[in-house]
Amino acid sequence: MLVMATKKQVEDAIFEREGFKVTLELFEGKKSVLPPYDWSVMAPQRWKVSDWKNARLEPYRLLVKGITIYRGDGTPIPRDMQLGNLRDTYFEAQYGPIKSSSGAEENGKVVDLDKRRHKA
Repeated sequence: MLVMATKKQVEDAIFEREGFKVTLELFEGKKSVLPPYDWSVMAPQRWKVSDWKNARLEPYRLLVKGITIYRGDGTPIPRDMQLGNLRDTYFEAQYGPIKSSSGAEENGKVVDLDKRRHKA
């Protein structure tokens, strides 16, 4: 038996597996049922969005007119980018910049291992 999914179920599955939100735009008059998004793990971080679309959205090619992919702040991505960088925008939107905010380097807490080795 062939299992089908709604547009929302596919969009939700992509967010759950891939870590970014999308909106699918179906062709006018097309059925609102789609093949399920059956990938069990996220695509590699180094893939670009275009690589992901070509590899993972093949079953939807004739059913979907377009897809909008969103950054963590809810804005559509303006151009192709690496999936890892796209996923990072979701962390940044929730928690702030990814760079260490502890200030360890500024506070002198970073140890120069080469200097320490020469002392021993």
